[in-house]
Amino acid sequence: MQPTHLGPYTIQSRLGRGGMGAVYEAIDTTTGGTVAVKVLASHLADDAGLRRRFEAEIDTLKGLRHPGIVRLLAFGEQDDQPYFAMELVRGKSLEQILRGGRRFTWRETLAIAAEITRALKVAHDHGIVHRDLKPANLLVADTPSGDPDNPTTIKLADFGIAKLFGGAAHTALGNVVGTAEYMAPEQAMGKQIDHRVDLYALGLVMYAMLTGAPPFRGSQLTEVLDMQRRTVPPRVASLVVNLPPEFDELIVRLLAKDPAHRPASALAVGRLLAAIDILHPPAPAPDNASGGTAAVDRSATPPRPTAHERSNRPTLPLDQGCAPTAAFGSPEAASNAASALGQGPDLLAPTQAVPGPVATAPPSKQSVKGALTHRDADAATQDFILGSATAGTADSSPLDKSSRLPTDVASASTQVDRGPRNRFMTVEEFFRVNEDQTRRDRRRQARWQGLAACALLAALSAGGWLLLTPPSADQLHSRIMTVADDTSADLRDARHSIEIFLDRHSDDPRTAAIADLKHTLDLDTLERRGRRRLRTEKGTMGLTPPERDYRAAITNEEHGPSACLEALKALLAVHGASGQAAYTDAEGGLWLDLARRQVERIQPQADREQHDDLRRIGGILTEAESLAARASTASEADRIALLARRRQLLESVIEVYENRPHAQEAVAVARRAIAADAPTATDIRAAPAVPPPDSPPPTN
Repeated sequence: MQPTHLGPYTIQSRLGRGGMGAVYEAIDTTTGGTVAVKVLASHLADDAGLRRRFEAEIDTLKGLRHPGIVRLLAFGEQDDQPYFAMELVRGKSLEQILRGGRRFTWRETLAIAAEITRALKVAHDHGIVHRDLKPANLLVADTPSGDPDNPTTIKLADFGIAKLFGGAAHTALGNVVGTAEYMAPEQAMGKQIDHRVDLYALGLVMYAMLTGAPPFRGSQLTEVLDMQRRTVPPRVASLVVNLPPEFDELIVRLLAKDPAHRPASALAVGRLLAAIDILHPPAPAPDNASGGTAAVDRSATPPRPTAHERSNRPTLPLDQGCAPTAAFGSPEAASNAASALGQGPDLLAPTQAVPGPVATAPPSKQSVKGALTHRDADAATQDFILGSATAGTADSSPLDKSSRLPTDVASASTQVDRGPRNRFMTVEEFFRVNEDQTRRDRRRQARWQGLAACALLAALSAGGWLLLTPPSADQLHSRIMTVADDTSADLRDARHSIEIFLDRHSDDPRTAAIADLKHTLDLDTLERRGRRRLRTEKGTMGLTPPERDYRAAITNEEHGPSACLEALKALLAVHGASGQAAYTDAEGGLWLDLARRQVERIQPQADREQHDDLRRIGGILTEAESLAARASTASEADRIALLARRRQLLESVIEVYENRPHAQEAVAVARRAIAADAPTATDIRAAPAVPPPDSPPPTN
């Protein structure tokens, strides 16, 4: 049983039905206008896949606002059954006109194809591929719509299997959806498709308009699909006379098996059609002219529809048993049809120069009929809406059931019982809500951006204030002492704070301590500079005397701390009291201060060195005296050897410690001992070597 009300619509009569649902003529109670309402079949409402396909058609139609495309008015859901309302236009589908024996001249075909390309361009610009372009989905309205100077008569309908570019398809890759007679090769093979499948289908539609039937027909579906993939159709020029070669070549390009060989876009096809129209302007025809329609060389009569005709059936996925979309037809024969371009040729005028009688056949039970009803001219502000449904027999649709199937019958899975859901929204309201939401989002975004800008400005202001506001003496002193008290820190890290403190707070009682740190930093800098080797010998020419003498003195440190200490003391003696005044305010004074600091550093090392040296020399001299005592009581041979050993020890003291000032007294003692009672050099060379008393015995 058909519904009586769906949202604000009062259902009048059923215009058609198909595998997915039905289309009803309805009255909009808010405007009084007539619309077409498409409803998903109640027993399919729980099928998630078909429900998504139905809702995808709604989403597709939302953004397509063009006189040549079916226009959505509203959508909603009542008792969990989704539906949408479209404009209803009285007329016929192009399929019905062709089945009536109508043949089109090339000019009529060109004009209709130009309208189709404009509609396709809008769809493709929105990223939508129709995928089921065929005469049954091209509707001829009784009343043209759109721009009065360029009226549109052809309406592109049924976006039930349309696909977004790059979006998730409702049909998995490898599945085939569409009508075999108007299907592109890549679509027939289940490959990835793009907008060029619609251009291929447009070429087939133009072919059928000129010749009366598409080029590929067969009794088996697989046969037709195989021809789409492999067979090159005969050129239209071989079947129709007086066809411009450019027009024939364009159809050949549209029917190229390789998508890359087809025109790039619907816009390109439209421009090519316009160019052909300019190249072949219409010539005045005599009264008895035939109108330019070419004779069809296919047969004496136009092809009779057969039982296996698919172009007017509901579009089926070729790998499934359901019909996801419905095609367009008419529930009644219209006596008159609109012209293709307003003032153009009559699309339903009798075809001339077609030999033999025109044979027609009534559509079969499986054929698809469209619902085209014109809306009252003064009914509402909306222009036209096209409805889509498939007609069938009373016993072929499950919609005759009085109510939806129970949950336990419709599905074997467990369903959660919930209340019915009802909603309704017009397209205008949808866009208004979206615009309002967009405006709210923009205002919210602007507020957040404003707050972020204010926060950033506040942060920058605070940072600028902190940077521009000089730190206090306490803050600077705290920073400096934090670094100075940390033994692992580098005092250079506090140089900037030290300089600021001394510059801005010279009267602070802590200035002297900070100045000492500054002096230490300067000395550290000079010390590092003094330890760097000069790159060239000429580099000493530009040095101040204190720096030059400091560099020479500090090099003695590698010979021992005592030698370095004596050199530094000599440096201070040379540049002492008389030179101190001259270097007080210059870099030279810093070098002298650095020398004093080095003296303080090296003095303990030198003291340890002197103590160790004197202790060592004392031990050697004591051993030498012991050797002398032993020699006085030894035999002649032993005496000579002992004295030779004593002489070697004394000479070693002189050799090692002769240049060390702190050992000069010990060196003098060694010299006197050698001069007192030493054997001659000949005796020392002849004497055998005697090991020291504390040396370990030799091993054999």
